[in-house]
Amino acid sequence: MSMSQQIIEIRPQPGPQEAFLSTDADIAIFGGAAGGGKSWGLLMEPLRHLHNPGFGAVIFRRTSTQVRNEGGLWDSSMSLYPFVGGDPREHDLKWNFPSGASVSFAHIEHEKTKLNWQGGQIPLICFDELCHFTKGQFFYLLSRNRSTCGVKPYIRATCNPDPDSFVADLVRWWIDQDTGYAIPERSGIIRWFIAMNDEIIWGNTRDELIERHGPESLPKSLTFIRSRLEDNQILMKADPGYLANLRALPLVERERLLGGNWNIRPSAGLYFKR
Repeated sequence: MSMSQQIIEIRPQPGPQEAFLSTDADIAIFGGAAGGGKSWGLLMEPLRHLHNPGFGAVIFRRTSTQVRNEGGLWDSSMSLYPFVGGDPREHDLKWNFPSGASVSFAHIEHEKTKLNWQGGQIPLICFDELCHFTKGQFFYLLSRNRSTCGVKPYIRATCNPDPDSFVADLVRWWIDQDTGYAIPERSGIIRWFIAMNDEIIWGNTRDELIERHGPESLPKSLTFIRSRLEDNQILMKADPGYLANLRALPLVERERLLGGNWNIRPSAGLYFKR
């Protein structure tokens, strides 16, 4: 190797980002404070399958503007995917890799837009800011999460707290319902659920749900991993002023984006216990 060549190592930061990229849950939600390295974790997830010619991942945002925003997902992917041989096609927001694997970026702006994916077969589905999506969009895309390429189908998502989203109910077990903050010792613990008649039924193990509802119930595993700004040491060193920016936010936004509070609401609906 010549002196001009440089070795670039791509790996998650220790802590929650590493836990997010290590879990074997069918569905993993990485959520909480802003700046915790969530979107980068999402972009790194497909890299483990890039030598599989049949592999494809789709990373969703709610609107196309959010995908293309300055500093957004597409911009961030330009700082990562070229180092692993990615060839960008900006006109349709897709990366192709030498093996034949691909990573696409897409949006589901309206409820009916989810039907555009009817018949789709996506081994890895990622949602950036899952709270922006509807429950119907999420569970419809879950039905498109299937695979014939040898990769077990799975879902990864990021989010910031929103007490009025369907995600708040989905991650309820991992959140202290009195304070609104994530329970540290539950972060990363896997639970199991089945969806029946628009109701989500939980269990601590897969066998527990199968015993109660039969093997045809096909339980799915889910985990929630909390994120905090202090866990993203790269950002803290590169932009130490970002913490001050979050502290300067109004109360509701500050509690959600800095504190990771799932209870607090604005104005008359304010709910916040210290």
